[in-house]
Amino acid sequence: MNTNPVADRTVTRLGGRGIILLVVVVTAVLTLSLLMNDLVRVLYVFDGAYNIKADLVSTTGVPANLPGDSANTESYYWSVLLSSHQELQLPKTLQALAIGVTTLTFVSGALTIFLLCRRLWTGRTFAASAAVGLLAVSGLTLVTAWLAPWLRHRADQLALDAMGYATSGTSRWVELPYYDAWSVDPAVLVLGVVLGLTALVYLGARGLQRDTEGLI
Repeated sequence: MNTNPVADRTVTRLGGRGIILLVVVVTAVLTLSLLMNDLVRVLYVFDGAYNIKADLVSTTGVPANLPGDSANTESYYWSVLLSSHQELQLPKTLQALAIGVTTLTFVSGALTIFLLCRRLWTGRTFAASAAVGLLAVSGLTLVTAWLAPWLRHRADQLALDAMGYATSGTSRWVELPYYDAWSVDPAVLVLGVVLGLTALVYLGARGLQRDTEGLI
């Protein structure tokens, strides 16, 4: 069966561009949805009550006395929700910043996808600007993986201090969940590493493309 190479290339090119357009549309819709959702979250942070999920600690435990408790099974309270309608402007601002940093990271990722799609559309598959964009987003993602949890934890520390609940020295006290300098968002951290590796592979492929073009 005879085929027309020109027609085949045209169909392939149109199919590829259709996929690129689909990626652009989906990315744009998801990005706009994220922006609207995070805007609502920020508004709620400032207008709603400030809530903290804290650990409830006691030297003897805090029995829950649930139906079904027996000599062999016991139930205890181990966490508590602390809610405050105080102003708490600084903690709320830090929480909003944590949301903003995360939003900025994902919006930057979306812009990088748009850049890659533009390069694919124009045939400049391995442009240096795309690799630089990936590296920049990777760095921002890695920073966000550490910074956002720190902002949230610091906000909860300040809010807990302002609420006045006992944090030690009594029969019952509350503590924030464990946190240290190495506490990061694992999903965001992995995403940052993957983006960084992708950028390195992209740069390597760009070098191979230049070498191949030099042999032709």
